[in-house]
Amino acid sequence: MITAHKARWFERLFATYNRNLLVRRFQGLRVCGLEHLKAQASASVPLVLYANHASWWDGLVTFQVGHYAGLDQFFMMEEKQLRGYPLFRRLGCFSVVRDDARAALLSIKYATDLLNDTNRALWIFPQGELAANDLRPLKLFSGTARIISRCRRVRAAPVAMRFEFLDDFRPEAFLKVGTPDIIEASKHLNAKQLTRHLEHRLTAELDALHDDVMYKNFAGYDEVVAPRRRG
Repeated sequence: MITAHKARWFERLFATYNRNLLVRRFQGLRVCGLEHLKAQASASVPLVLYANHASWWDGLVTFQVGHYAGLDQFFMMEEKQLRGYPLFRRLGCFSVVRDDARAALLSIKYATDLLNDTNRALWIFPQGELAANDLRPLKLFSGTARIISRCRRVRAAPVAMRFEFLDDFRPEAFLKVGTPDIIEASKHLNAKQLTRHLEHRLTAELDALHDDVMYKNFAGYDEVVAPRRRG
């Protein structure tokens, strides 16, 4: 597997570049539940953020949101993708090969070692491939549950994302972070059952985000990249 090789100076530099890129490509970036991410700075346990995967932009958007919230963040990324973008290791990306059980187990162990006894955050896209926002039922690989079950104590939060064209030729990006579950290690923790729970929670956040966008209910959203509103 390919390990992360984080560099703070590169993260800061990339965050400036990435924000400018998002400003050019998107009408805005709004986040609901940002307080759950900001609270991680004073947390005593790690945070696992499991998100739907609907767009090529997902990694760049979540990186910017995590940087804005002050997370010490890492990302699990398909190995073939990470080989194409090796500098992403400097942002905290490490690889996984989902169709190779032995290689996947190495990535799970690496992720667990990164998280235990820290307040780090790990972003995972457990669908494993791009899928439409409203595709149901939502199906997740079990790797996220296996990482969580190996951690001594962890916060785990669903993150729903949508990209919508509203009042501009550029789309607007929306994230909705659910209230984290506090999960403690237990010999009774079943990865299959936990995966079903994660699917249920992420589906609920996706449905709630869909309704927020449909009815333009943005009162609880922070503007990480402010929309360019028409005068």
